[in-house]
Amino acid sequence: MKTFFKSSPILAFILIAFAITFFFWFLPVMINLPKDIAFAGIIIGSCGPLLAGYVLTVLNSDARFAIGSKPIFVITLIGIGIVLFFRLFLTGNGMADINGKIPSLGEVGLFGYVMLAIAIFILALNISNGLNGILKENYLKSFFYKLSRTKWYLFAFLFLPVISLLSFYLGGSIGMETSASAINFETVWLVGFFSTFFFFGGNEEFGWRGFLQKELQKKYNPLIAVFVISFLWSLWHLPLHYNGFYGTGGFLEMLPRFIWTIPLTIVFTWAYNKSRYSVLTVVILHAMVNNNGKLFGSSELLYLILALAFCIFCIIDDKMWKRKAYHDVYLNEG
Repeated sequence: MKTFFKSSPILAFILIAFAITFFFWFLPVMINLPKDIAFAGIIIGSCGPLLAGYVLTVLNSDARFAIGSKPIFVITLIGIGIVLFFRLFLTGNGMADINGKIPSLGEVGLFGYVMLAIAIFILALNISNGLNGILKENYLKSFFYKLSRTKWYLFAFLFLPVISLLSFYLGGSIGMETSASAINFETVWLVGFFSTFFFFGGNEEFGWRGFLQKELQKKYNPLIAVFVISFLWSLWHLPLHYNGFYGTGGFLEMLPRFIWTIPLTIVFTWAYNKSRYSVLTVVILHAMVNNNGKLFGSSELLYLILALAFCIFCIIDDKMWKRKAYHDVYLNEG
């Protein structure tokens, strides 16, 4: 088995990521689970790509599965725990609960807390190994802030707000339909952002970009990597269209995702490559993708046009049709 993992990291990643995610996300379809347990399973399942990348990196490095930096582990554990606490607390106080699938604090039982603790442990374990020098090609280290990448962190924060506001004001000036207001800031937005950052999407990026894009770009050009990842990324969400988290319409309900995930993956691929393979950049970008529309207004049609134009820029700027000369940046850079 270990030989297979080392010789076929891409296929091994796909099998592990999908096995973990599909098990936890399809379970509520087959069994009537309590709300808190089903929700904890959603979070654990979302860690499928993260766990696949981490497991393969440890095995390929002939290392042990262990907590890396204990201070980072504890800080991460506490930080994620606080964010999760506020997310559940606010669910019981008016914050959107995503189709009734997020429990309030009062709806979480003992076993639910145990499962949520497991989810938090997985995330903290992953991040704690960012400074683990034994791990080969340790993409986890790029989750930590580095001064030279500051402009890319800012890009991740500001890209979508700029597109939104530009489309709102420009669209409004030429008579296009816009949302009611340009900015709709509420403090709960921060809880939504950090929830996505840690366990509602951002955690996926350790796997999709941190591990899989790295492996794909060793063999193929970034444009091929875009199509492979966008297809897998879309298909990976399939159970959420059966278990009610997104809906219950199944595969047909999910079909549009195969289309709009392609331009999204182009931007993520470009940002990851241009930032010198920064996981933190794409985690921030993912959190903004999921929460930008809750904060900023736009002119929907012009927003789409501007976003697609930027995708074309990304392809040309990074020459995505050309295979990159892979350099082991995870060993030679912090």
